[in-house]
Amino acid sequence: MDLLISRILKYLNGCLNNDYMYRIGSFVVKHYQDICQYDLQQFVNMSKCSQEEVQDFFYHLGFHSYDEFHQQLMIDKQIRLDQINARMLHTSVDKFLSHLNIKFSKEEFLKTIDQICDLIFEKKRVVIVGALYPSSIAVDFQTDLITFGKEVIEYHHFDKGFEFSDDDVVIFITATGRTMEQNAKKMVKQHLCDAYVVLVTQNMKYVQFENVCSDYVVHVLGTFDGLEFGYQTMMILDLIRIRYYQKFYSEE
Repeated sequence: MDLLISRILKYLNGCLNNDYMYRIGSFVVKHYQDICQYDLQQFVNMSKCSQEEVQDFFYHLGFHSYDEFHQQLMIDKQIRLDQINARMLHTSVDKFLSHLNIKFSKEEFLKTIDQICDLIFEKKRVVIVGALYPSSIAVDFQTDLITFGKEVIEYHHFDKGFEFSDDDVVIFITATGRTMEQNAKKMVKQHLCDAYVVLVTQNMKYVQFENVCSDYVVHVLGTFDGLEFGYQTMMILDLIRIRYYQKFYSEE
């Protein structure tokens, strides 16, 4: 059974309109750590939506009341933490590193991953920019990091009021660089350069593009067919969440 937050993320990542469903879902992701302390009226007031809209959101998720939604959210948070702890118990980064097609040494690559983890820990929000497949791959990554207290969202063109800040880590996932070409100019106008940019790519040509200088580059090798890059993207995101857990949440 999918966790509630994962279902909301899948909906948000596939959204096409900035409507009340999108705004309420985004509110849940942003306030995930504190939302269990809110009663219905606080939820309505803080989400800036009507009670009818909030109740419709719950209904679409299969709940008949805020209390049902609230209770499931609390249950799911503990379930996810238990899942993460169990999965990480005997997990080693070595097997992921051994399957990556990289130019640099494993030690150098892991150092970059650790620096990205430190940056994510310091900042408030992670924004993922990528095509449909990379974004779909990122749902588990989003779920874990949100469980750890980070707001992790996908960038959407239709959100005209969206702005980046110096508390953002932007992860650009693009094999060839087309995603950078399609998005960079618009995103610069939304203050992208205030954020910290992590570029995950096969094409080093886009390390500096339209005055967007990547702060960190995760460079993998391979052909520009998208298939190998998809698998490598999955392993990179897994490496980040594993190392994030080991650095900041492991009891060892």
